[in-house]
Amino acid sequence: MADLGETPRGFLKHAQEFFCAADLVLNKAEDISLLVYFLLGRSIELSLKAFLLDRGISITELRSPKKFGHSLRALIKAAREKGLDQHIALEAIEDGVIQLLSYDYAEKRLEYRRTGGTYSLPLLDATWRVARKLAFDLEATLTEEQ
Repeated sequence: MADLGETPRGFLKHAQEFFCAADLVLNKAEDISLLVYFLLGRSIELSLKAFLLDRGISITELRSPKKFGHSLRALIKAAREKGLDQHIALEAIEDGVIQLLSYDYAEKRLEYRRTGGTYSLPLLDATWRVARKLAFDLEATLTEEQ
C-alpha cells in the first residue's frame, strides 16, 4: 500500500489539479501549447498511479524508471492488468491518445522544449477527454479511504 504519506486519493487530487491547470491554460492559449499537453499528460500519469497504488503497487515500484517512470504506456498496461477496464471504459481513440502522448511525455520533451523539434501529439480534444475521465471518474473506484 502507500507509504511516506502518499495515498491514492492524494495522487488523484494532484491529477485533478493538473487537469484544471491544463484547462485554464487551454482557455487562454492562442495556439497549440506544449504546456497543455504536459499538464494533461501529468494528470493522466498521476491518475493511473493513483489507481495502481490503490491496487497494491508500491510507490517505490511506481517511481522506478525501469518499471514505470513516466511511461504512460507502461502505466496504462499495468492498470488494465489490475482491472481498470472494469471501472473505466476507454474508447479506442482515448487509448491511442495515451499511447501516442507517452512518446514525448516519457522523454520529457513536453517539459524541455526542443526549438525546431518535431512532436507527435494526439488530438487535443481527445487528450483533454481522457485526462478528465481518468482524473475524475477514477475517484469512485478507489478503495483506500484517506
